Amino acid sequence: MMSLEVLGLNASTEKALKNENINGFEVGRVIVEHKERYVVQTIDKTYHAEITGNLRFSAESRTDFPTVGDWVKLSVYDDDTAIIVQILPRFSTLERQAIGKFGEKQLIASNVD
Repeated sequence: MMSLEVLGLNASTEKALKNENINGFEVGRVIVEHKERYVVQTIDKTYHAEITGNLRFSAESRTDFPTVGDWVKLSVYDDDTAIIVQILPRFSTLERQAIGKFGEKQLIASNVD
């Protein structure tokens, strides 16, 4: 069994977790992103995940979607599938200019130490 520290838990993330109601949810880290589909690692297993409709429709830009390195709150759907219900606050981002979209940023990764 893995620990959250092995996944990269630090003081900032630990503080964010203490401020969130995580009862009934899993906490994990996005390790792969592919066109609004994600692979999330928790301390017990790896899940294929999508975001909730609420996250999708309330997003103002691409930066409001999960990216590699994000800590997320998950609702487990079955043995290997989950729904991302919340992105926990980021403490850093690695980004670049979005190709073909003037003034928009593209996140490459987050929570990079």
